[in-house]
Amino acid sequence: MSLFAIPEGLIEDLHTVAARFWWGSKEGERKLHWWSWEKMCQPKSLGGMGFRDMRIFNQALLAKQVWRLLVRPESLVCRILKAKYFKHGSILDARRGFDPSFTWRSLWNAKSLLMDGLRWRVGDGRNIKVWEDAWVPGSEGTRFLAPNIEANPEMLVEELIDRENGGWKASLLNDLFTSEEVKAIMSIPLSRAG
Repeated sequence: MSLFAIPEGLIEDLHTVAARFWWGSKEGERKLHWWSWEKMCQPKSLGGMGFRDMRIFNQALLAKQVWRLLVRPESLVCRILKAKYFKHGSILDARRGFDPSFTWRSLWNAKSLLMDGLRWRVGDGRNIKVWEDAWVPGSEGTRFLAPNIEANPEMLVEELIDRENGGWKASLLNDLFTSEEVKAIMSIPLSRAG
C-alpha cells in the first residue's frame, strides 16, 4: 500500500470483508448493521469507531513515500526516479510525464496530499518564493493568493529580512501585505545563523 494506489474495487472488497467480520455474517444469515462503514471509520473523537479507511490509509502511505524521496535524495530509489521523472528539480516540481509507471503515477497522485501540508521553515529565505510557497504559519493564509501589484512576482523571502538587525523589514512588509499577514510574518522567528 505504500508503493501502489490500491484500485477502488479492491478497497471496497477490503471494506466489505472488514464489515462482515464486525457486523457478523453466517451462511444464509445476516446481522443488523448498527452503523454505516463511513461512521465506523470516523475518529473516536468525532463519534466513530476509529477503523481505518483503506483509501485514506493508502494515500497517507504514498504521501509518506513522497516525503522520503524529498528528504533522502541520495537513496537509490530516489536517484532512479529522479533520472526518469524529475531530472532537473525536486520531486515537488515533478510532472506526471507521458506513459509513467504505475508506481510513479501512484506517488505523483499522492504528492498533492503532501503539498497541502508542507510549510517552509524560514532560515535565510534564499529558496522560498514569497508569492508561491507556503511559508507563513497558520491554518489559513499560508500562501498569498494575489501578490501586491507593485511587488516583484519572483520575490524571495530573503528580500524581506533585515540582515543587519536580524529581523524583518517592517516597512516593506507593511507595503506588501495586509495587517493580519504582517502580524503572522512578524511572528516567525529568524535564525541568527540563517
